[in-house]
Amino acid sequence: MTNRSPRRPGAASVAVTAALLAGLVGSLTAAPAHAVAADPDLFCDIPGQELAISPIADLQDGDSVTWLSTVKGTTPTSFTGEYVGKLENGLGYDASGNPRDLLLVKLDGDIVNGAPGSLAAGVWSGASGSPVYDADGALIGAVSYGFSFLADNVAGVTPAAYMKAIGQLPGIQKLSPAATNRAARMAGEEAVAETGTIRRLEPVRVTTGTTARSLDEYNASLAKKVEGFRGVAASGRAIDGGANDGADYPIVVGGNIAVSYAYGAVGEASVGTVTAICGDEVFAYGHPGNWNSKLSANIHGASAARIVPDLTGSYKLVSAIGKVKGKLVDDRLAGVRGLLGAGTATVPITTTSLVGSHRSTAVSHVSEKQLIAAAAYTQVGNEVARMLDNGQEASAKVSWSIVYQRASGAVATLKNIDRYADPNEIAAYVGAGVADDIAQLQANPFEDVKIVSVAVAARFAEDYRAARLAGVQMLKKGTWTTLTQGSVTKVTRGATYSFRAVLSPIPGAARVTEYSPFTVSIPKGVKKTMTIALAVPGFGDGFGEEAEEPKTFSAFIAALDDNARSDVFDRTRTYTSTHGLRVARTSTTVAPTVLIDDGKTVLFRLEAPALSTQR
Repeated sequence: MTNRSPRRPGAASVAVTAALLAGLVGSLTAAPAHAVAADPDLFCDIPGQELAISPIADLQDGDSVTWLSTVKGTTPTSFTGEYVGKLENGLGYDASGNPRDLLLVKLDGDIVNGAPGSLAAGVWSGASGSPVYDADGALIGAVSYGFSFLADNVAGVTPAAYMKAIGQLPGIQKLSPAATNRAARMAGEEAVAETGTIRRLEPVRVTTGTTARSLDEYNASLAKKVEGFRGVAASGRAIDGGANDGADYPIVVGGNIAVSYAYGAVGEASVGTVTAICGDEVFAYGHPGNWNSKLSANIHGASAARIVPDLTGSYKLVSAIGKVKGKLVDDRLAGVRGLLGAGTATVPITTTSLVGSHRSTAVSHVSEKQLIAAAAYTQVGNEVARMLDNGQEASAKVSWSIVYQRASGAVATLKNIDRYADPNEIAAYVGAGVADDIAQLQANPFEDVKIVSVAVAARFAEDYRAARLAGVQMLKKGTWTTLTQGSVTKVTRGATYSFRAVLSPIPGAARVTEYSPFTVSIPKGVKKTMTIALAVPGFGDGFGEEAEEPKTFSAFIAALDDNARSDVFDRTRTYTSTHGLRVARTSTTVAPTVLIDDGKTVLFRLEAPALSTQR
């Protein structure tokens, strides 16, 4: 089995040249049409949005600059600064083998440098994408890289020309001899961005309904458990806060922009700054997010609470993420590009939770398919903690329906149900079943499957209820009578008898004895004695070492549908027929609580009268 770990964001230095080299010698698809100006001296020539590109070759050390960024709310603030130079080939070579420089700007302002009563923040996470302008108002580029975790006020700036070209990928072309030689040299050279002297100014990673760490850990566990599954997460520095409030926050130059893979009850987004807007195109960050344009993401406005100075790197504290304002179309080295308007399609995850007679519904909207499983897991776990106001001891009965579309276009539904109980971490378990089914469907080896929707119904109780099979009782003349282990009870052929399994609480569980009724019919063809054995089955996922691997998609679905529940026990009856045949049949009974397999089998016998012998 090949284990794949989900891509994780980090504040480590960005290595660019090796990845770009692959683009030099391979074929790339053509990009869609852009609204940006064809004139290389202009970023945008749309009336009312005209924006020139600063001729960076003319910039001199000490030249004054201005820059925009949002430090509170949604309105950008203008700051000053000065140009202090460049790092040659700081961003590595482009797909044609041309070096790309990283500009250096010293940023000023009360927040960057500090003021009486406040600490200096330097350049903060979430500032990436902040536009920098020359004295004539032409766009120099976007704040994007830093050089220290301390409160440093010098930032690396991605030139505007590189950002304008985001998504404009080259077609198939043969390299000239000079370009081929340059590519060969590149394989042995390091750009400045590959060293420890430069780091990406991380966007702020905002995760709602859970923590970024929990989401990452569960994505990693799914990748280990389900062959072929890979999770995804938003990039950036993880912070607390940032609930999705659905407000109509604007997307403006210098303002906040959130790139989300999910929003709603469970959300996962990166928040940075808008560099430029041209028509319906939005440019931001000045560096990659996840550096994967194949991921499906929406863009939102966002509101900032404050800039927080921190010894490990200052950051923007995001107070809220607003409604969808468009979709992401490019996630490239020079930044991200989005389109204003309709967002990308999302998969709804709906949970309906009950505690007593109280009912509550929560919905998440997930745009990136590889986040659906982790979002469902997180949402169910979050619901048990929210509804009970208790993140530790509880019990739950959870059912789920996953609507999926097959490669043929046919739509089908997978339904399952299970019980969960834990005295310490109930939230860590209640969503595991639905998440596993989603991941298995997505990673199945037979055909591409698209998840259409996920619905979960859960009933929660604050007690920790778990039991073991302790014995069995038989209804005799209206009274429940305990049968001893291995006992023999006289019965009549063709009659049906009522029994109930005795379920005793395990140590630490709520002191409640529960019962699970069942009936046994005595066949007319039984020779004499029928043996009944009750046992809790061992756990499995349907694809264990002893199970036969499914050979078709239908067999795969059947195995998923036959999930191993934690609230059942097996009833096996064996007897010899009057024809001398040995008969053994097993059926499953659903119990009202989680059952723990302690290795014990409850056994009793039912004996019919001896048959008369005919001479």
